[in-house]
Amino acid sequence: MPDREPDDSLLLPPRTRLLHIGPMKTGTTSVQAAARARRDVLLAHGVRYPGTAKMHRRHLGALMGFSVETWRRAGELRPDLMDIDTAGIPSQKMWKDLRAEIDADTERRVFLTHEFVSQADDATAQRVIDGIGGQVHICITLRTPGQMIPSLWAQGLKDDAQTEPYLDWLNRFYGKDPEHPISGRYQRMCDQGQLVQRWARLVGPENVTAIVVDSARPNQLTSALEAMLGLPKATLEWKPTNRSLTAPESELFRQVNLSLRERKASWSTFDRLVFKGAIMRGAGPRDVPQDEARLMLPPWAAEQSMADGRRFAEDIRQSGVRVVGDLEVLAKEPRSGEWTPIDQVPSDLAGQVVAAAIVSGREWRDQWKRIADDRSAELKKVKQELAELKSRDFADQVRTIPANRRAREAATAFRTRELAAALRQRLQSTAGRRLRQARRR
Repeated sequence: MPDREPDDSLLLPPRTRLLHIGPMKTGTTSVQAAARARRDVLLAHGVRYPGTAKMHRRHLGALMGFSVETWRRAGELRPDLMDIDTAGIPSQKMWKDLRAEIDADTERRVFLTHEFVSQADDATAQRVIDGIGGQVHICITLRTPGQMIPSLWAQGLKDDAQTEPYLDWLNRFYGKDPEHPISGRYQRMCDQGQLVQRWARLVGPENVTAIVVDSARPNQLTSALEAMLGLPKATLEWKPTNRSLTAPESELFRQVNLSLRERKASWSTFDRLVFKGAIMRGAGPRDVPQDEARLMLPPWAAEQSMADGRRFAEDIRQSGVRVVGDLEVLAKEPRSGEWTPIDQVPSDLAGQVVAAAIVSGREWRDQWKRIADDRSAELKKVKQELAELKSRDFADQVRTIPANRRAREAATAFRTRELAAALRQRLQSTAGRRLRQARRR
């Protein structure tokens, strides 16, 4: 199908279930942030963005069997565990609850999104389609490979404990190290032509829309999604989030990841202190100087990325899916330059990162202290109740037994010493009562 601009002809039929699968670094995070913040607006215009989370990472992770709960992963810190580790797979209940919410809405369109779905193989992708049910439409966002690839390496530093140097990773990515190829998940995600063809084959090309992310048309992605879902203009526009790391930031966090691995740090420590602390609260909000070095491809990789972009565009045209935007953008020449090793980082960056990690660690400690205090209070209460039960009068315990079974059950339920002590107490009580009665006479 020919390339097109966003227009009303993109509108999906009522009750369609739209699944936006990315891939990563194609503007997905900003769309997800807008959809979460304006969930009620979407609902009022006939679109359900199910659940309460920002995106459907954990729900779809449960459906696919992907280890997306990184803080629960077992073993040492290392990348590429998404489809290997099992400890970080979310509970199936998460997906079942979301599916129940989807099925309960029989009138609205449904919008689901997470970029990890783009890494699925054929069998897993089919499981996703079957799991969602109903009329499924797939949205794939496309981006110039030369802009996307450096950001992918940096993203691995942020959320996958990546430690591999940039050039070594690029050599593997572009097949220059055949003994250590890039993971199958990354290959499936980054070959944008095959990605589109895979999903077109599974759901039919008429049920796939590919949207080109184009810096010359910054609102093309959101305008197309709004047209597909029947939303007012600008509903899904949002301040860009999840920016790519600069070159100094990337090297800093690579060194942090190396140190954590050497110290046998856990995944929960990495998630809380590095990802949610130093990165999200330290580097993330930072005002990056204009002259700070950015990640870019070396000239040889830039040439390869343009060749890949041309191939992707041709594969997508042949797939028959509808395309929004200009596929020629995929072959656009990226910024390039020789990689210069980073041996120093800006002091403001180091300060913000360390402070964010400390604050996050303190909050984590306080959170666990509150949990420990709550459990300690519960344990104290149980011990008090147990002590009260033990101190109950023997007779009170016996009285709880029905009269017709009291003698037999008391004889078998209590030790001889307890029975003797009870008899002694009874005799003393009876003797004392009779003595008091005699004195009154």
